Amino acid sequence: MRLICRAIAAFFCLSNIAHAWASPATVNELQLPPAGGINTYAAANHDAGQLPVVTRGGSLGVACAEADRTGADVRVVMHVLPDAAPPGFAAVLATEQTIDHGTVHVRVPNLPDLSHHTVSVKVYVMDSKGTHTCDAGRVRIG
Repeated sequence: MRLICRAIAAFFCLSNIAHAWASPATVNELQLPPAGGINTYAAANHDAGQLPVVTRGGSLGVACAEADRTGADVRVVMHVLPDAAPPGFAAVLATEQTIDHGTVHVRVPNLPDLSHHTVSVKVYVMDSKGTHTCDAGRVRIG
């Protein structure tokens, strides 16, 4: 009986993980796909708690409903925070990106000077309706 209950619980857990990755997340949410599952970090955690860590060249996603606007120019900018010796630049543009169901998936630029810095991740969406910003919070570059 315990084995059946565990199998049912595992099925529902895996179903929820697959559903969370397939469906659009809420606005202003950072997603990191670690090995073996999906972890999502809400941007509201700006001042407390442990920061998510992503490696240079690693992937992350930012939920931003406005990114799906037809003809919109979407840019993801990582602003370097002053938590360590400055890397020689204030921000970096993530150029490798795709947009899928309101989530902008980007690859963190593989810049050696970006290692061991905390960045604030923002998505800028520009179109005929104006400019909209989605703030995904902070992430530590490992």
